[in-house]
Amino acid sequence: MAPDIDSIYVLISKKLTGDISPEDSAVLDEWLRKSAANQAEFDDLASLWERSQRLHFPGKIDRPAALNRVRRHAGVRKVVPSGLRLVYQVAAVLLLSVLLSGLYNYLTSESKPSGEYFQEVVAAYGTRTNVDLPDGSTVFLNSGSSMKFSSQFASQDQRLIELKGEGYFAVAKDPNRPFIVKAGPIEVEALGTEFNVDAYEPEHAIDVVLVEGKVAINTTDRQTAKKLLVLEPNQLGRFEAKENKLIKENTSDLEKYIGWIDGKMVFLDDPIREVIRELEHWYNVQIELTDQRLANYRFTGTFIDEPVEEILKIFSMTSPLSYEISPLEKDSQGRYQKRLIKLKME
Repeated sequence: MAPDIDSIYVLISKKLTGDISPEDSAVLDEWLRKSAANQAEFDDLASLWERSQRLHFPGKIDRPAALNRVRRHAGVRKVVPSGLRLVYQVAAVLLLSVLLSGLYNYLTSESKPSGEYFQEVVAAYGTRTNVDLPDGSTVFLNSGSSMKFSSQFASQDQRLIELKGEGYFAVAKDPNRPFIVKAGPIEVEALGTEFNVDAYEPEHAIDVVLVEGKVAINTTDRQTAKKLLVLEPNQLGRFEAKENKLIKENTSDLEKYIGWIDGKMVFLDDPIREVIRELEHWYNVQIELTDQRLANYRFTGTFIDEPVEEILKIFSMTSPLSYEISPLEKDSQGRYQKRLIKLKME
């Protein structure tokens, strides 16, 4: 009988902590051989675990027990795309657990730590993650995104989150403690609201879309810090890094910007370069446009947890686009590399 989801999680935990029996190791190895996705997921978790070994907490830490404690209490939940074969996306849980394991022991012991720790949550490629914060706010992270927040988040005057990638924030109201999202060169400040921040490529542009409430977008240059832009619901604020300017526009297509929470990828007359950007982030692939004539084409469509091959197939039916997908290959360390997709003109 094939192992269930919880069994796989336990086996991975045992493997990474060096407490796995030969029999369990054989079961895990068989699961890893079943698909490249399984192997790639394990490689990601192993990398995160290796990073945790460089963290230093005073005293002895029972990491395996901490994994189970944090899994129950951390408030991290996974949304797994139905079209993928990733058996159990535990990257965010694992990374958060190893960062919190020492902190958890100390908060429940007589000796309290005096230092500040930072907790990181990561959404692995091909997954979405949502996190309940200590103040009652909820954060959704899109594929390949991460966020950091202080272990003293619940007691600080400002609720500060550092975001890389894309996140949707449902902020609990607290007039005395502003909620601030730092994304590259900008900060988005809110008191009680819901908004989306797309900061996958902060060196080019950052998009902030407001669903309800009110937010202010600020620079992170403390010497000239001032509120640059205030958004009302159904408005988009875009910071263009090269021009160092911020623009605001109305939008009636909120689903295009927040549909990803429900696994929807929405294109509305988008140029092919925007399509490429989205596909690369969602599926952790590298896409090469081999014929610049394709740059003039725009695409419309809504996809719900579809494999990248299916999306390209549909687009090829409505345009002179053809594609070539390279097979999965391993690097010198045995890890799978990004697949290369070449888009061509028929």
